[in-house]
Amino acid sequence: MISPTAQNLDDDAALRRSTVLERVSEGVVALDTDLRYTYVNERAEQILDAPRSQLMGQYIWDAFPESQGTVAQDAIDEAMATQTQQSFERYDSALERWFEVRVYPDESGLSLYFTDITDRKASEQELAQKNRQLSALVANTAQAVYLKDRAGRYQFMNEAAASLFGLAPEDAVGKRAEDLFDSESAAQIRRIDEQVLADETADSYEATRFIDGNEHVFLDNKYPYRDEDGTVVGIMGISREITERKRRQNTLEKSRQRLKSLFDDLPDSVVIHDAEGNILDVNRQTVEDLGYTRRELLSMNVSDFEVGLAKAELRTTWRTMEVGDRAKKRGRHRRKDGSTFPIKVWVDKTEIAGETHFIALSRDVTEPLRKEQQLEALTEEYRALLENADDAIFFVDVEPTDSGPEFRFERLNPYHEAATGLDSDSVQGKTPREVLGPDLGAELEANYRRCVEARAPISYQEELEMPAGTRTWQTKLAPVTVDGAVTRIVGIARDVTTQVRREAELRRKNERLDEFAGIVAHDLRNPLNIAQMRTTLSVEDPSYESLHREKVLEALDRMEAIITDTLVLARRGNEVESLEPISVTDLTAQCWDMVEADAASLVVEDDCTIEGDPDRLRHVFENLFRNAVEHSEGDVTVRVGRAGESVLYVEDDGPGIPPADREAVFKPGETSQEGGTGFGLSIVKRIAEAHGWTVRLTEASSGGARFEFSGVEVLSS
Repeated sequence: MISPTAQNLDDDAALRRSTVLERVSEGVVALDTDLRYTYVNERAEQILDAPRSQLMGQYIWDAFPESQGTVAQDAIDEAMATQTQQSFERYDSALERWFEVRVYPDESGLSLYFTDITDRKASEQELAQKNRQLSALVANTAQAVYLKDRAGRYQFMNEAAASLFGLAPEDAVGKRAEDLFDSESAAQIRRIDEQVLADETADSYEATRFIDGNEHVFLDNKYPYRDEDGTVVGIMGISREITERKRRQNTLEKSRQRLKSLFDDLPDSVVIHDAEGNILDVNRQTVEDLGYTRRELLSMNVSDFEVGLAKAELRTTWRTMEVGDRAKKRGRHRRKDGSTFPIKVWVDKTEIAGETHFIALSRDVTEPLRKEQQLEALTEEYRALLENADDAIFFVDVEPTDSGPEFRFERLNPYHEAATGLDSDSVQGKTPREVLGPDLGAELEANYRRCVEARAPISYQEELEMPAGTRTWQTKLAPVTVDGAVTRIVGIARDVTTQVRREAELRRKNERLDEFAGIVAHDLRNPLNIAQMRTTLSVEDPSYESLHREKVLEALDRMEAIITDTLVLARRGNEVESLEPISVTDLTAQCWDMVEADAASLVVEDDCTIEGDPDRLRHVFENLFRNAVEHSEGDVTVRVGRAGESVLYVEDDGPGIPPADREAVFKPGETSQEGGTGFGLSIVKRIAEAHGWTVRLTEASSGGARFEFSGVEVLSS
């Protein structure tokens, strides 16, 4: 049986509408006031997986006892108790489809409509997935997100939330609800917050708030926010403004409550027409969609408002269909005001009272198309971001296993491929260990695991040896969460190699500057004091003026030597300008001529050609020769030779240097010679290191000092 309203119609109309209910794509069920089945259409019979003959007259909870205590019983009980429309969603595992069930009460009982929303569900899930990925790369969201402490002070508010109050996110920190909302709204917010903190459970509710005198409707979700120890320290909230949606829902709800029959309660436009397209009947939705009155529509032809399909195409479709066939089309309807909108239409050919009729159910798909376009736009934005970003972006899939999460590379952006020498095709589906080896792979996996455990973005600096070379990266990892589980990690890495090297070089320069400043300040003080004192004495005691003048000149010479050596060490000790082949025999001969060594002798044991900067190396050999002569009082033999493939030595037969003092002699300012600057051997060490050599001080076979240089590039011998 059908509702009393349908029974009061004339037989033809009742027959037509009954036929419609059998042909609609929705499941339709009617229950009396005792919740016993009075009508079940064919589609509902499929969805419920029960023959209507068995259901008719049966109490609903006897027929489906497993649904008691579920959202279905709650919605039906609420509809009967309040006489207001209710709805819920239901998944049919047998059909593998999702249905939205809407419950409408009237004086005869309840009407239930099962609408297939599988496509919408799939579209929503796909869009949600894309949004989650984009949200991991972007630092904000369209929804208002905030964090409060237990005292109700906002600790964080994203841009979407702060913009509701005309604030920047940082300006909202420290404010309370009383600073942002009217007093009534603030008091309600405070009560809900206190309840969430007391129960330590999440709360979701719909709330009306007034901001600057304007009414806003929000869908609020609040969760207890815990610290690392699990202690609730505040509240995290996500608010979605549904003001416009709520207004539309209220308008639609009021409209639906005025409908008295199953036919007019159908949410889709229904048009019944003959084989020529002349309209025989329409439902209320058709009237609302097109803007015509029902009387106007009954005098029209389908082709009067169907502008997406040509009249010839419509007629061909109707003519080629058999009774019982269904055709699915995409079209476009024109309203009375001239505006148009896209539709999906399902046309059924049937017989009513022996006459051929067509039932056309059409649906406005403006919003699904908008979502589809939005999804395409998001996809394009997502692709453009990956393809054009100047940072290395990578995606890592997180797969749960018994031993913990397993990580596999999913994709690299072009910059990542160019900077590291890796490519998406070769790394896709592989673990970090498989791509980069056990050591480096384990290091990367440890960072990924830390991100999963934190369930929040993490940042760190790392030095990685990739096929394209060793680089230093500033890396940020962000987890992507689906249904409460981290399923993917999005990583963004910025190459900071040049910056790190520049900072290290600046630190070294600053350290040298401090070092030289200390040396100059310390070592110049004594000769400066001597010069000042002797100048004063020469004035007070003219008889010793010549002696004082001699001492002043010695002090000035000493100061000049300190300054000269310091400048060599500071400006040129750590650099080489040009490398060229150098004859060791020629170079050492030139340097020996610069040393006052009347009683000393130079012996070149091995003549060879090395690669180096001749200007810098002159400082090396001159300092070594001068050091040997000065420490031996002039009577010394200095030998230069090779001690292996890449080792060059300079040794003397002087008194040598005790082992305990050998490390200290390379420090600036260290000297055991009276009148020495203490910079000579420091200059030797710095210039050697600038060539990539290492220098070691040891003892010669004669007992003297032996300096060995390793890493020398010997070109010929």
